[in-house]
Amino acid sequence: MPSSATILQEHRIRPSLQRRVVFDYLLAAETHPSVDTIYGDLLPANPGLSRTTVYNTLELLRKHGLVKVLDFGEGFLRYDGKITPHCHFRCEKCGAIYDIAKTPDGCERFAPAGARLTSMELYLNGICPSCNK
Repeated sequence: MPSSATILQEHRIRPSLQRRVVFDYLLAAETHPSVDTIYGDLLPANPGLSRTTVYNTLELLRKHGLVKVLDFGEGFLRYDGKITPHCHFRCEKCGAIYDIAKTPDGCERFAPAGARLTSMELYLNGICPSCNK
């Protein structure tokens, strides 16, 4: 996989250190973090980082199609570095969010015949296996 700097440059984004740090974090994140989570996690190792820089970087990445923005109605947005089409499951008890991989007869079967699916925004809610025990 190309480096975050290479990906940013390919999208005509100047790969500043702070942008690379935020982008690298999001590419590795499995938790679909919020701005505050990203900021809080990155701040100890990046004391010059501001919440505004994190927000602006995420917005820039979104505009260039490098991240997905998720809104589960929690009063804040979450971010996903995995941009291939997939759905999400949110546990109503613990709040964890899981990726649901695209399957051959999954959501794309609802698209018109001959259409090419480029994104999915299906959110499933329920109780995750850990909380359901």
